[in-house]
Amino acid sequence: MASNINIIIDNKLKEASRDGDINLLYRVIEQDPHVLEHIDSIPFVETPLHIAASFGNIRFGTEIMRLKPSFAWKLNQQGFTPIHLAMQQKHKRMVLRFVDINKGLVRAKGREGFTPLHFASEIGEIDLLANFLMACPESIEDVSVRCETALHIAVRYQQYEALQVLVGWLKRTCQRSAMQIEKTVLNWKDEAGNTILHVSALINHSKAIRLLVKTKIDLKAKNLEKSTALDIAGSAEIKNVLVRAGAKHGSSVTDSPTIAEKQRWNVTLAEKIMIFVIRMRRDITEDQRQAFLIVAALIATATYQSALSPPGGVYQANSENNINNNVSITSVNSTTTANAGSSVMSEGDFMTLSILNSFSLLVSTVAICILTPSGIVGSILLTPLIWFAYCYLYSMKVISPTNASSIVNLVMVCLFPSLHSGVRWAFSSVYKRLKRRQENTEIETRNATTGRNIW
Repeated sequence: MASNINIIIDNKLKEASRDGDINLLYRVIEQDPHVLEHIDSIPFVETPLHIAASFGNIRFGTEIMRLKPSFAWKLNQQGFTPIHLAMQQKHKRMVLRFVDINKGLVRAKGREGFTPLHFASEIGEIDLLANFLMACPESIEDVSVRCETALHIAVRYQQYEALQVLVGWLKRTCQRSAMQIEKTVLNWKDEAGNTILHVSALINHSKAIRLLVKTKIDLKAKNLEKSTALDIAGSAEIKNVLVRAGAKHGSSVTDSPTIAEKQRWNVTLAEKIMIFVIRMRRDITEDQRQAFLIVAALIATATYQSALSPPGGVYQANSENNINNNVSITSVNSTTTANAGSSVMSEGDFMTLSILNSFSLLVSTVAICILTPSGIVGSILLTPLIWFAYCYLYSMKVISPTNASSIVNLVMVCLFPSLHSGVRWAFSSVYKRLKRRQENTEIETRNATTGRNIW
């Protein structure tokens, strides 16, 4: 008897889902308040939301999602979520309603790891693609069980407009780590080690090749068969496009060292220093970073002040000129214009002050460089910091009381740009090399055992 009642309730619920009858839905719930919970307890089941999505019943589907949000993530026996079914039946408004309610559904994984973004790339639905990317930018990183991104799928199904949308979005996105994401996604390799450039060359998709060579894609990337896109290109036209863009044959491209090989390399002195700096930066908390930056900035400011107002002041022009120009006299020895602007300190005292202050400024500016976050903005901020230090050294040269101290400071002024350029170039090259190794390691690791939930 109970079994027959359950069948009747189940049939009424299906009828309500097909017809979009919200009133019938609540009559069913009156008969069995736990009816939705019973359905939710089944691992793979066709929920009322699946049926409503298949028939495009937007209001009914919205009501079901409000009552039971978990239904939106449920897979039916065929391995599809409700949003997948809505896309299969071309109910675009239903799909957009799903995304409006829960943006995370753009990353809902269905059969073979296909997300709605993957399916939109397959069928070339560019409007949905754009909406999906705006709603959930992280979905661009999702891959299928074949380790294919949405770009791979767009190329494989020759959906050129979809590929244009995806590539254009990667170029324009301003989300966090956008540059790294752009490089990673464009150079992502599928289970055969093929990038989207390889796939385009395999199917002789000349339009896709022309589009991709203008991006940050690696033209020399090899697949698991050690072949580049140029090696597998089938037509002379595509080969010419690749060669003009700078592509090489696999035989002329040196294989990148493996992760194990990189760890076996000897660490140079410059790398040891840079590794020490990077470790130190990462061990400092944000509160500590802010406190240290304030202290370093105060030290640098106080040090620079000694160049503007050295102890005892500086010689002024003759007294008559000072009186005529209403300028205060800061030194009793200001009787001639020969020493005007020079420090009244003795040569020994001035050299001591100059050396100690220069060392203090050096330490404080280096600390600021270390504590300043890396990146484009950090690099831009370092330039005026270097000018600041250079101006200090030049000011000390100007106020030097004797020729000897002036020559010493002049030498420091001349050596500073060369020393700064050399040190900055050395550290920049080492840092870029370490960063490139880390990026390549992350890409290789994510191709093998990804650390983020892109599967």
